[in-house]
Amino acid sequence: MEKVIKDFGVEKDKEEIKKWYDGYVVGNQKGIYNPWSILNYLADRELMPYWVNTSSNDLIKLILKNSSTIKEKIERLLLGETIEVKINLETVIVGIEQNEDNIWGLLLGTGYLKVIEVVDLVKKIYKVGIPNYEIQYLFEEIIDDWFRNKVMGNDLNSILQDLVDLKIKEFKKKFEVLVRQMFSYMDVGENTAENFYHAFVLGMLVGLKDTYYINSNRESGFGRYDIMLEPKDKTKNSFIMEFKVLEDEEEKTIEETIENAKKQIEEKKYEENLKERGFTNITKMIFAFKGKEVKMEVY
Repeated sequence: MEKVIKDFGVEKDKEEIKKWYDGYVVGNQKGIYNPWSILNYLADRELMPYWVNTSSNDLIKLILKNSSTIKEKIERLLLGETIEVKINLETVIVGIEQNEDNIWGLLLGTGYLKVIEVVDLVKKIYKVGIPNYEIQYLFEEIIDDWFRNKVMGNDLNSILQDLVDLKIKEFKKKFEVLVRQMFSYMDVGENTAENFYHAFVLGMLVGLKDTYYINSNRESGFGRYDIMLEPKDKTKNSFIMEFKVLEDEEEKTIEETIENAKKQIEEKKYEENLKERGFTNITKMIFAFKGKEVKMEVY
């Protein structure tokens, strides 16, 4: 690629070309670029998603729509993390959305992911990441479209702006409408409900990635918070978010669920990580769910 970049006189875009189209690995050979995208870039001299626009990506959209655990992991990848997953390299397409091992095999085999590290070859556990910005752009567009197609009259950007500006009353109202609209056609299973809601909000927050670091399931204090929004500008508002689903055996009302979540946040000192690094404007948010009903507590 060094010679191609030099021969075509595009040295000024060298780093951006690498960001967009590099990142693939074949065997032990790193630094493999997407040839289709490179050829199109050299012809048009525009940095854009050439390869991912050659198909409708309907299967990828189906996978993201129907699996909350896959959505949550993809959203972690979009935040720049790597994840460990079990991958079936002999992918079976029929009923693929029902088998997570097959899903990761498809995403890897078709170039939507790359292997960072072989964790356990026998158990087929691999550490994976997003290869480049072209693929990241695709996943961001899919998630963004998923929200925008269901939000109806609510603009997602305005909901996020209400949040970061601490217009909590407006945010609550719009968020509750959004939940009703999004979940009206979904079945949320009891065993996966908390992960489902976590993935839902995490996907919504991807829209803040330019101004916030969005961290999920990391240690702080004496436990692991669900989501932390850390502003890149320390003078702005930061957020700790906790998700709880009403547990019928232990809680009679959604208000009890909120109180238990608040107790967890305080006892495990989730805000310590932010305070230690000089953040002072910290808002704590609890999202409590009972089926498709949601209530929020902000303090």
